[in-house]
Amino acid sequence: MDRCRLKDEFREALEGMRVVDHHDHLNLVNRLDFEIDLPYFLTNTYLRGDLVSAGLPESFWDAKNFAYLKKPVAESEAAQRWRELKPMLEHVRNAVYYRYLLIALRDLYGFEGGEVDDGNWEPVSLRIRERSRDYLNWWMEVLERMRVYRVILDVSGTGLPNKDTVKDERLKHVVRMDGFILGEPQAVRSFTDAQIRSLDDYLAVLDEAFEAVVKAGAVGVKSGLAYQRTLFYADVAKPDAERVYAQGLNKASAEERKVFQDFIMHAVCERCAKHKLPFQIHTGIQAGNYNTLTNANPTHLTNLFQKYPDVRFDVFHGGYPYISEIGVLTKYFPNVYLDACWLAHISPAAYKRGLDEWIEVVPANKIFAWGGDHGIIEQSYASLTMAKDLIAEVLADKVASGYFSMETALNAARKIMGENAVKVYGF
Repeated sequence: MDRCRLKDEFREALEGMRVVDHHDHLNLVNRLDFEIDLPYFLTNTYLRGDLVSAGLPESFWDAKNFAYLKKPVAESEAAQRWRELKPMLEHVRNAVYYRYLLIALRDLYGFEGGEVDDGNWEPVSLRIRERSRDYLNWWMEVLERMRVYRVILDVSGTGLPNKDTVKDERLKHVVRMDGFILGEPQAVRSFTDAQIRSLDDYLAVLDEAFEAVVKAGAVGVKSGLAYQRTLFYADVAKPDAERVYAQGLNKASAEERKVFQDFIMHAVCERCAKHKLPFQIHTGIQAGNYNTLTNANPTHLTNLFQKYPDVRFDVFHGGYPYISEIGVLTKYFPNVYLDACWLAHISPAAYKRGLDEWIEVVPANKIFAWGGDHGIIEQSYASLTMAKDLIAEVLADKVASGYFSMETALNAARKIMGENAVKVYGF
């Protein structure tokens, strides 16, 4: 069968499917207190890490350098940011963190040209800034263009969603439990004013937090602690955690704090099972620079998967670069779901390689194909566009090779694009 024709057919079919954005940071509040222009648009995204790696000083992002976005007219300051950015941009034009942004600029802002350069940056920058003045309506317009059925948002930290967040049936929230796991006092205070004298008091507040999360309509909880520590959480006896807590977490060594954190992570898992809340966990590549990749290996979570079969673990980012490992984990455990959010614009090649492998290894009801993982909606739009192209390519190759039929491929596509999340998250 003709592969190009098949790809076009799959691409068209994907446009008509119910899509769930499995993970995003879109802070959809009623208004911004600043505007957005092209230098801000390009550099307040994943491209920032590549620019730092290429040599752009981190002082570029000092708040004072973008204070002009709060002023009604500031073309000269925008031009200065562009002059500082341009030499480093030349080093990262090859990278997908730059290239996928061009999709948004072309589709949503009418950008014309192969690259952003001195001759074309300013008109598109002014269009971005004009649109950002009608912040909420523009973002909702883009969301409509994406044809997204539900968006699972991670915007609240360890606390309930902000009351100013836009109310829209498409927008669902998860709540991070990292503050509780780390023992951060401000996280606990966001749920109670009671004095906490013991570990039992602390666990009682954790119970209150879960009840508040459920009452607020959150659809799950989240942990991103792979940025700060290893994902291996040992099974700690309660007296050992009590001893660390009693002496004071601020006085504890790193090893002692890990004992407490490990214990609380298990307590969080127990409450996820009790309240039937899916548990999203960051694994694999960390955004930005200077982190410890091996902390985020998804195989570190194996003991949690084994001990808590009633918890639905939503394991993020395709585990990249541990793509095969996360596939096997999802194959092993009925309670583990493979989430490819972010991966399409980390590396299109890795996304295709991973999806090609996972389709052969993992039951189709265990894969979540896409999530934007952005704070700016145009960038999630670009990511979804790219992901659909990649999914269509993979499925076309499978059908063209005779691996499975068009019917089987379309059935798998409907599952991974949204049907699986509808069931797991109870939409």
